[in-house]
Amino acid sequence: MSLSYAESLSYFPHKGKVGMPELNEKADDLKSKLDQFEQMIRQSHHTVVITGAGISTDAGIPDFRGPNGVWTLEKRGEKPSFNTSFDKALPTYTHRALCKLEENNYLHFVISQNIDGLHHRSGLPLDKLAELHGNVFSEECEACHTQ
Repeated sequence: MSLSYAESLSYFPHKGKVGMPELNEKADDLKSKLDQFEQMIRQSHHTVVITGAGISTDAGIPDFRGPNGVWTLEKRGEKPSFNTSFDKALPTYTHRALCKLEENNYLHFVISQNIDGLHHRSGLPLDKLAELHGNVFSEECEACHTQ
């Protein structure tokens, strides 16, 4: 499946702010934030992570509102042209890190807006994952709900 999925998205006029810049943290600031994050996870009794399109951009799957996001390009009158396919995209470092947190009982559940299947492909168990918009690699029977 190619990323021409963007062309098949339903018309949606209120896309929010598009063309958002990428954030680049200074190394010292990032280290401090990661230390705080580590402490929060270690102290948490039930950690849930919510992910969106940004987690998959390093896999070559575009986001929607970033500098080259699907909706940003649309607003400029351009069509996205990506050669990445969902079946060839690989889980990113962040997908794998979340999987490792789950394996070590620090992460209890992931809620994802993504349809790319990369959380599951990274090794995250399906019973620890809610894919709000579905998954391009799974189908469900409308009658009996079997996947």
